[in-house]
Amino acid sequence: MASYTMQLREYIEQTTQDNDSMTIRDRIEAGRSKLFDFDYPLFDVNYKKVFETHFIRKFYMREIGFETEGLFKFQLETWLLINMPYFNKLFESELITYDPLVNSHMETTHTTTKGKDQTQTNNTKASSSGTSSENVTSDTTDSRFNRHLDSQTPDERLTITSNNGEGVIEYASAITEESDNGSTTTSGNTTGNTTGDSNIDGTLNATINETEDYVQSRTGKVGVATYSKMMNEYRNSLLRVENKIFDEMQELFMLVY
Repeated sequence: MASYTMQLREYIEQTTQDNDSMTIRDRIEAGRSKLFDFDYPLFDVNYKKVFETHFIRKFYMREIGFETEGLFKFQLETWLLINMPYFNKLFESELITYDPLVNSHMETTHTTTKGKDQTQTNNTKASSSGTSSENVTSDTTDSRFNRHLDSQTPDERLTITSNNGEGVIEYASAITEESDNGSTTTSGNTTGNTTGDSNIDGTLNATINETEDYVQSRTGKVGVATYSKMMNEYRNSLLRVENKIFDEMQELFMLVY
């Protein structure tokens, strides 16, 4: 029974005091949502139910350190808002130290560098040839006529047509005529051969570098430790932080009991 104010138990059981069939566990769960109906920072929202239940059980029979329920609840909320950011860091550090299902982590880094020099030589040859032929035929005809007259006093008159076909020659003491006809045929055949060669040389030099980075990470459990043992170590690490919190929360309750 409380001597100065009221026990935390009385506040928790207010909503269920008329139900005699409820267990302590059920009463605590019903009163928990009434006591912690405000927000406050905690490292994991899924852990709030566990933390709040442990708080109630820790101080269940303790008298609140304030005159009224409302003042106690206000001071409880204020304490959590101010102090929990610090204790959240402790919780998080414990989570880093204790992974409940892992006790080994190994990471292997492997780097491989490959270099390759490549030379490629190309040689291209091309040949071409061609033949041309040309036939040329030329015909030439040459006709010449020469007449030489020696004219003295004629005894008789002549009538000879001149060489150019105009007029007549009436007097001549002597006549000499030359006639020359010629025909020339010229044939020509020209044949040509054309030959061409080409040679192209090319060289390609290349350097190829390849770098391969390989990271292998292995995480799990090694050794003889069982999973149940590892889980217990994890829970104990969280309880150690809780006990530190509850030790400092003593100031919310009467120190004489």
